[in-house]
Amino acid sequence: MPASRPNSRDLELPPAKYPDELGSADVHPDAKWLWHGYIARGNVTLFTSPEKYGKTTLINGLLQVMAEGGKFLDRPTAAAKVLIVTEEPGDTWHDRFQRMPLGRHCRIQARPWPRRPTAPQWERLIEREMEMQAAGQLDLMVIDPLSKFVPGAGDGVLSSLELLLDPLKCLTESGAGVLILHHPRLAKSEEGRSARGPGGLLAAVDFIMELKRYGSLQSDKHRRKLFAISRFPQTPENLVYEWDVKTTGFTVLGDPVTARFQENWETLLAILQQRKRAATHEELLMDWPADQPRPTASTLYEWLNRAFEAKLLRRVGSGRKANPYRYRLENEDDAYFDRGEVPPLRLDPREIIG
Repeated sequence: MPASRPNSRDLELPPAKYPDELGSADVHPDAKWLWHGYIARGNVTLFTSPEKYGKTTLINGLLQVMAEGGKFLDRPTAAAKVLIVTEEPGDTWHDRFQRMPLGRHCRIQARPWPRRPTAPQWERLIEREMEMQAAGQLDLMVIDPLSKFVPGAGDGVLSSLELLLDPLKCLTESGAGVLILHHPRLAKSEEGRSARGPGGLLAAVDFIMELKRYGSLQSDKHRRKLFAISRFPQTPENLVYEWDVKTTGFTVLGDPVTARFQENWETLLAILQQRKRAATHEELLMDWPADQPRPTASTLYEWLNRAFEAKLLRRVGSGRKANPYRYRLENEDDAYFDRGEVPPLRLDPREIIG
């Protein structure tokens, strides 16, 4: 039996455009930003981080601002109607909202299916969201996490990912934005490529965001580094912020390196005061209090040189392997040596009497 001929409508293509016919919104979607630089209408954002790193907490903070629009982490945010499709049960979200409440601009679709959806089930869900978007009831769809909603074999198979992503293209083409929360691969990878699954996943999305811990010190406990890349120049590559557990507020840290130095200077000063001679950063690291998180050798080295530049201590040596930098506090003879003078001879009175 000969194959059926395709309908002529199926063969129609939209007309090609000249470069000067492309609207500015096609190049830089300034009018489409939901969270400036990270999430935009008509685009898909992939947000990856390990579990318990604060990914959901960050998104909750963002969605709170989207009730009326404003600024989140110093970036403009639009007012938006949001749907969260999540694997977590409703009770979990209820408890989370007691801590960080969301308004009625957000809706939760908790565990829409008892197991991984089939392709028709997923397509039907997206069709319903397109209806909501057409009715002005949806600006952003949040999927939490990707792995639980991929039809077919799972998120490690490109064909299965296409069953999830292709319907989402219909939703974004209708004007909605999509934010997908995802888990990282087990193997260590470079920034921008930590998402689990085939490389085609990264190529299929418009924005890539990754959340990491900023450091291992006690002062870094609630600090995170947000790395992002996209095809848009408005996307900041790095942003470091701190979450306040008591107020649930978020603060951008303009220079977190300086903040960490200032928070640990008193400890470092106490160690230097106990030393009678200049010491290398590795020797000083050995004296770090056992009841406090110890910085890495490179971090302490950076703090010591920062303190030297601020004239808080003295540094001797060339910084080379054979003659490493050694650090100490100032003493009473330094002022004489700075002027090119020889300091006076100081004798112990007991030696004179003897």
